[in-house]
Amino acid sequence: MLEEDLARKIEKYISIEEEALRKIRISPAEGSFLRKIAEDNMQMILSYYSDAKHFYEKGDLINAFAALNYSYGWIDSGVRLGIFDGAGDHRLFTLYE
Repeated sequence: MLEEDLARKIEKYISIEEEALRKIRISPAEGSFLRKIAEDNMQMILSYYSDAKHFYEKGDLINAFAALNYSYGWIDSGVRLGIFDGAGDHRLFTLYE
């Protein structure tokens, strides 16, 4: 029962993260220092997200859940800092305002 609940939560969070990934855009200008930071952050997001899907497919639900949380944390903090544009979506992202 617990394993089934965790699997459903992971599927839900994968769906939410896919929606967030479709929405966010890198904000800083090309060639700027902050652009490089945003690109590095995006690489971390995609790496953890890929890990989460890999763990989930292997049935390693605990590590899938952990990787999803890390990945989304990078997304949410990037939007809050302004290196990603989240299109003002307060449902998907924790914005400052």
